[in-house]
Amino acid sequence: MVDNTVEYKELPGSEKHDVLGVTLGFFDAGLWKLLRKEVLKRDNIDVWYSSPAKHLIMDNDNNVVGVQIEHEHVLRNITANNGVVLATGGFENNQEMIEDYLGASKLSPLGSLYNKGIGIKLGAEAGAQMWHMNNFESLGMLHGMAFKTEPGTQGRLILADWKALNEGSVFLAGDDGSRYYPEDETNRHGHIYSHGYWKVPQNQDHPHIIFDQKQYEKFAEKEGNPAPNILEKVIKADTLEELAEKIDAKVDVLKETVADFNKFAEDKHDYAYHRNGESLTAFDEQGPYYALAVQQTVLNTQGGPRRNSRAEILDSDNQPIGHLYSAGELGGVSAGRYQAGENLAECLIFGKIAGQNAAIPKQKISGLESYKCKETKPDAESGASEHEEKTPEFTAGKNQYIGTSDEGMGDTMTVRVTVDDNKNIKNVEVLKQSESGIGADAIKTIPKEMVEKNTYDVDAVSGASATGRALKDAVKKAIEKAN
Repeated sequence: MVDNTVEYKELPGSEKHDVLGVTLGFFDAGLWKLLRKEVLKRDNIDVWYSSPAKHLIMDNDNNVVGVQIEHEHVLRNITANNGVVLATGGFENNQEMIEDYLGASKLSPLGSLYNKGIGIKLGAEAGAQMWHMNNFESLGMLHGMAFKTEPGTQGRLILADWKALNEGSVFLAGDDGSRYYPEDETNRHGHIYSHGYWKVPQNQDHPHIIFDQKQYEKFAEKEGNPAPNILEKVIKADTLEELAEKIDAKVDVLKETVADFNKFAEDKHDYAYHRNGESLTAFDEQGPYYALAVQQTVLNTQGGPRRNSRAEILDSDNQPIGHLYSAGELGGVSAGRYQAGENLAECLIFGKIAGQNAAIPKQKISGLESYKCKETKPDAESGASEHEEKTPEFTAGKNQYIGTSDEGMGDTMTVRVTVDDNKNIKNVEVLKQSESGIGADAIKTIPKEMVEKNTYDVDAVSGASATGRALKDAVKKAIEKAN
């Protein structure tokens, strides 16, 4: 049991909450790998990748009888013999929904870049009632933030105890340059204490971390620094007036905020937000001054079609929509405070309930041709299912060798390593991978470093350790073949 993830220990019943892990590590996709392996053991489950759902197909009695998907660039109408389960995740990458439901101009996604709210659109087609649309989880430094990224890219998750963020001459400024949060407050999936409750703070459009030269030197320290290259993005100014202009803040507001902060530091008491007075250090009277752009993160959203205890999706009258079920964070049960592990539990518990109920034989619906699963069994040697789309056959020429690994965050990674006659590494090609975010960036850089250093054993990219581990494992296996 991991006892440090029980977030609301002060609430009744918290002592009954267990968080279990299938491996000893974190962020290693251990649960996904276990579940995938169990699915592929079965001989009656077909797995189709790159096959997005477009529409639900309904009969005249408003029962769901099928799904229209796009598979291999062709729209296909697939019959659901007994039921359809929506398990499509949230809408954290749908900018319109982010604005409409969460009231945010922008959020930095931490997880998948592909959850765009299709389950909400499909549920709406069937007349589903929506709930918890304004609830989402955040994570990261301060109150759940990441350093600013470009739209459509993944934010970098920083969970380290980084004292430079909340001790010294440093504070978090909102859009106008004023403080709005006690910088030493611990967030609980982005929620912070607010007058007896826990809420995600009001999202700012362009917040910044503000600090002086003394604090800059703390950020520049290498030891214990989880983001050693972040100062490359620093905004520098000789005066507070100049800094305010550069970060689009109000000059008078930023100057007043610094003056108040210095008074609080002198008195060792934060009269505004009750940050620990001993953590306050007055700003230098002379510049330079600095700012780092940050954004509120979104780990996942909770909103979507409302479900009951049988995982049935409900209409506006709280009546089940025929043959339609859901699981996971799409329409999750969390209405406000989120407890770590909750959505995984929803995937497992409601996934089982939804699967069982969707499999119960229903009245035969005519009009669509059923898709028949192939009568085949898993490969005894590899454990791969013939119902899963086949991995392409990769070729290797002279002095080329194929290596694979399942040590990454996504599916199997396949590489092709080219060596010379002396077994020196000349090229590393990544032929197949499904990493995303920082992991995808590591795919571009690590192979080049392997060639330059003539070894698979190179340093991992910070924040992408699982991807680096998979790359090294796959290249190592290819080199072993060469030797």
